[in-house]
Amino acid sequence: MSSKERTLGTRATIFRRTDQGIPELDQEPTDAGDVSITPVKRPRIKATFYLNPEDILAIDFIQSEEFREKGKKPERSEIVSWAIQAYKEQRGL
Repeated sequence: MSSKERTLGTRATIFRRTDQGIPELDQEPTDAGDVSITPVKRPRIKATFYLNPEDILAIDFIQSEEFREKGKKPERSEIVSWAIQAYKEQRGL
């Protein structure tokens, strides 16, 4: 086989020509139906805290209860955030 038989110009391409437009963008968006909308997570900042052993046990207990009730185990940081938000609300901050 000579090099002139299989040049790049004769091969099929996997790329789309950019001057021909994108057909997917020309279509109307379809209704997703019953797809549940997941809330967008706000950006978080990493922080380290030292907690008492009973605080860790309480967080683990809350995780277990949430899993039993809702079938999803929340992250520890989410539980700590709930506690901080509840404290702020209780204090009127």
